[in-house]
Amino acid sequence: MIKKRYLYAPLLASILFIILYLILDFDLILSLILTVITYFAGIFLYKEKDVRKYDPDLIMHYCYLISKINNYSSKIENEELNKNILEMTSISEKIISMLEQKPNKVTQVYDGFDYYLPLTIKIINQYIYLHDKTDLTSDEEKFMKSISNYIKKICNEIDKLHKNMNYTKMLDINSSIDIFRKDNDVIENLEKRSIDDVEGR
Repeated sequence: MIKKRYLYAPLLASILFIILYLILDFDLILSLILTVITYFAGIFLYKEKDVRKYDPDLIMHYCYLISKINNYSSKIENEELNKNILEMTSISEKIISMLEQKPNKVTQVYDGFDYYLPLTIKIINQYIYLHDKTDLTSDEEKFMKSISNYIKKICNEIDKLHKNMNYTKMLDINSSIDIFRKDNDVIENLEKRSIDDVEGR
């Protein structure tokens, strides 16, 4: 999840460098100094583009994803997995109910939900698919044994979002997601696939 300011700022700085050095024939060192200054100024200038607002339509979308995840419990016999799914959706619903009173938290909640909710759906669909499959590979067997742990870890990350709702300090959700990715080797392959690809086996 690359922030818009980190896309726009280097673009602005690059355009300035082209104009100064290649078109106006400014001194190289001076052009580079002005380019660097423009880059950092651009990050500050475009900061507002990364601030997300309370959006009822987006909230409805998250409610749909949460409901979809919750409904999987009727298809899964694994008690521990079901427990983790229900716990995760319960915490997510609490976050949704708090968002309107905590509008300054929407950006980090949206970023977290945008990542963790679709990922949860992919993981559970992969589990449902493999549950009925014979002759699993060693990697697939490892995934099946770890499924409850994966969902529990996601639940813990969403719980961090929930707990952070009552604190002034903003949670660095992007750093949390990066750490989560590094700690879970199966995530990378699932992230590359759309929900429709996983569900449409």
